[in-house]
Amino acid sequence: MHRDRLPEEKISLFEQIIEHSSNAIFIVAGEETLLFANQAGERLWHRLNNTGQLHAALTQKTPVLKMSDGCAPHYIKPHVVLTQAAPAAAEYLFIGTDISAELLAQREERRLRRRLEQTMEITEEGFWLWDIEKGWVSHNHCWSRLFGFDESILRHHEKEIFSQIHPEDAQRVRESVAAHLRGETAVFRCDYRVVNACGNTLWIRNTGKAVRYDNEGVALEMLGKATDITDVKARELEMHQLAWHDHLTQLDNRSRFYVKVDNLRQQTRVSGQYAALLYLDLNRFKEVNDTLGHAAGDRLLIEVARRLRNTLRAGDTIARIGGDEFAILIHPLSTEYLNAHGRLVILANRLIEAIEQDIALEGAVVSITTSIGIYLFQSEDEPVSEMLHKADTAQYYSKRNQRKWMLWSPRLGEEQTQRDSIETGLRRALDNNELFMLYQPQYSRQGEVNGVEALLRWRTPSGRLIPPSTFIPVAEHSGLMLNISQWVMDQVCQQLHHWQSQPALAGLRVSMNISPRQLKRNDFIKSVEQAISRHGLQPGLLSMEMLESSLTADMPDAQRKLSALKEMQVQVALDNFGTGNASLSGLRKLAIGEVKIDRSFVLDMARNPDNLLTIRAIVAMCQALGIDIVAEGVEKPEQFSALSEMGCHRFQGWLFSRAVSADKIATLL
Repeated sequence: MHRDRLPEEKISLFEQIIEHSSNAIFIVAGEETLLFANQAGERLWHRLNNTGQLHAALTQKTPVLKMSDGCAPHYIKPHVVLTQAAPAAAEYLFIGTDISAELLAQREERRLRRRLEQTMEITEEGFWLWDIEKGWVSHNHCWSRLFGFDESILRHHEKEIFSQIHPEDAQRVRESVAAHLRGETAVFRCDYRVVNACGNTLWIRNTGKAVRYDNEGVALEMLGKATDITDVKARELEMHQLAWHDHLTQLDNRSRFYVKVDNLRQQTRVSGQYAALLYLDLNRFKEVNDTLGHAAGDRLLIEVARRLRNTLRAGDTIARIGGDEFAILIHPLSTEYLNAHGRLVILANRLIEAIEQDIALEGAVVSITTSIGIYLFQSEDEPVSEMLHKADTAQYYSKRNQRKWMLWSPRLGEEQTQRDSIETGLRRALDNNELFMLYQPQYSRQGEVNGVEALLRWRTPSGRLIPPSTFIPVAEHSGLMLNISQWVMDQVCQQLHHWQSQPALAGLRVSMNISPRQLKRNDFIKSVEQAISRHGLQPGLLSMEMLESSLTADMPDAQRKLSALKEMQVQVALDNFGTGNASLSGLRKLAIGEVKIDRSFVLDMARNPDNLLTIRAIVAMCQALGIDIVAEGVEKPEQFSALSEMGCHRFQGWLFSRAVSADKIATLL
């Protein structure tokens, strides 16, 4: 390269710069003669010349030259300077810049952008870009569909979009956005409802992040996406319903009720207001289930729940605790105890009146009753479970005493403590051999022992005898009676087998009491058959005594089971007759072979003419039906004489003998 006007050392430096340049540089004369070139320029000139692209390159008819060497193509952007024009031969300075990497990057960017756009269009999420300065929101088609906009318009002003937020959620959304723009949260995330342009209410989950700021750190743009979570919220609501509500009545369940009681307990400490827990139990619900079916029972529960809602105030809480049991939380009542108590009395009576109205089910009119226990409290510190237990205790005693409702008191608490103690003792009594059997003889008119009644007794490890009237109701209520009854049946059958093996006692008849729970079991008949078979008994000498109430509660079931006992030759006696609802027609339907006149009539027959008339009527009815008559509670000779003259067949009471152990029966005979 020749430059007379430059110093030699500067020319050398200039040549080095050109030679090491990443650009292809060359000078040609008339497009044919190469005057100067660096290495890259020389290679490029030869390729252009060989491929016939030199003229187009020098005249810049092609803005970008595509060069291919069999591998990846190269792209050269030409820059041409005419250094010498006509009339002499034209000289061109050509500088070619390889822009292959740039073009490939641009193409990849366009490809990725297109792919992103396609992905955004097919996704079920609404992507958006918010120009905070100008207030415009650009978005994809999914966003348009989500908000009910025209899909051909992909930009809307923020005012139009914010106006669709549900009024109850608008303030919360604005506060969440503002917190993110102030830098208080890393990401904006909010679930809220929108009422779209089509009038549909949707739940959306909107997530976004500020992506561009000015020099002072103020957010200028925000990018995000919105997803339709209406179905998710519906499932969450359903799960919430399952977790916190009774599926049948849609009332609160036990867990949610406990939470509300606990929260209210905190409030009463501050307000000084009295509140009340009510525990309701439906009487005769099992009878409805057994006679009309479980579907009718469910409809009964739903109707009771409806009546409770209609009777109580909007702020009161109702829950179904389980089965046919309901709990109610009443608040506020009053800061004065007497006022609170008075309001509760009115409310309890109103609830009873509402519940006990007849209900039409399965073509039948059903009448139910309820027992209510009430616990009135103020500034309570006890656990919720204990509070509810107190209300349940009051409910138990209201039912036991045949009262509509009862308020919990410390006296009831003492009785409950005693009952709990008895229940705890009963649970160990069988294992510790604390239960035992006594037998009370039954005498004929001639004064001969022709039968005995097996009676259950309980002696604690301390030697204390617990009366059956005390522990039997507890055993029935707790469910322990089933195990105890099975034990009694085995003991009686074993003793009867022993007596049948002795000639002097072989004809002795033994009566045993069957508990209502035992009779209701589906496997009752099977258990009797197994006991008779296991002990090798003559079933004709075994008699089973049952209460009127246990037979009349479900007459069809009782009739079927008593008929099965009759086929087995097991005798059936109706115990405590006269105190229940058994009728002449009922006795005819049931396979009753014996009736026991309740001792309450016998004890007072001399002083109470009505009792005497009742006994005469019972005797006359049984004689007409060919049913044997046993008089219980005979303590005086004149009672025996009168009952004998009336026609009673056997007699039982202290006049003849108290209950004795099995080994003393032989002595009496």
